[in-house]
Amino acid sequence: MATLEVLQKRIKTTADLRDIVSTMKSLSSVSILQYDQAAQSLKTYRKNIQDGFHALLKFRSMPLMSGLKEKTGKTMVVVIGTDSGLVGRFNKETLLKAQSFLQENGIKDALFLTVGKRMAVLAENAGVDVFAKYSISNSIKFVNSLAGTIIIRLYEAMQKHKVSKVVVFYHKREQGVSVSLEQMDLLPFSEKVYQGLKKKKWETNNVPLVTLPTATLMQELIKEYLMIELCAALTYSLSAEHHTRMVNMQNAEKNIDESLVRLNQEYQQKRQDEITEELIDVVSGSEALHQKKQ
Repeated sequence: MATLEVLQKRIKTTADLRDIVSTMKSLSSVSILQYDQAAQSLKTYRKNIQDGFHALLKFRSMPLMSGLKEKTGKTMVVVIGTDSGLVGRFNKETLLKAQSFLQENGIKDALFLTVGKRMAVLAENAGVDVFAKYSISNSIKFVNSLAGTIIIRLYEAMQKHKVSKVVVFYHKREQGVSVSLEQMDLLPFSEKVYQGLKKKKWETNNVPLVTLPTATLMQELIKEYLMIELCAALTYSLSAEHHTRMVNMQNAEKNIDESLVRLNQEYQQKRQDEITEELIDVVSGSEALHQKKQ
């Protein structure tokens, strides 16, 4: 049975661990707020990009661009994970979802682009063809630059490896209470959406002013579309990661509190037992001394 000194050390270690867990929970909670604010801003910007497409397609006569048509080529899979731990099966679920998608569609020669150090390790251990891998910063400031870098590598893959389809897998926090695994078809640009925008009614009587050549403007809008969608996926994933970690820390905090209660009870019981033993020794010694005097 543990001594009082050992129990005191256990209580102190457990209490210190609780402080660490509590701090990590608080940091994740604060981080979620900045990602939610960024996601809201991205929604507004996405609406502007959609309006740009709508205006161009509505007021400029043009065929479906060759860059938007379905092509036969390789598939690039972008899997967004984490650099940090304490998120359970967060990374593994994303990779398994991507592999399941490839299997269901009979795709055997897909290239993978991984985001997150832990995701890269999982992908390499799974034996998939990793075209590029990137770490992911917990700062919202670096999301834009990371998305831009990924877009450059996607264009490179399209040129060198004949990639014609890009699918992104990431986690998203739904209504602040749960996390879901999402799949986004990034490329090719959906012809269905394209045709839908052409048929959609322009909501005002003001005709937009389009000064750039049609093809140039379309290419620029596509670049902005790719950027906004990747930024959104990265932001959603970071928010979901911190939400998952916060929930895990809450559960850990609860378990630690229960352990502290048990340890303190054990300590109090052990202390009471030692006091009782000492009292018994004193009483026994006193009685023995009294009998000896008689």
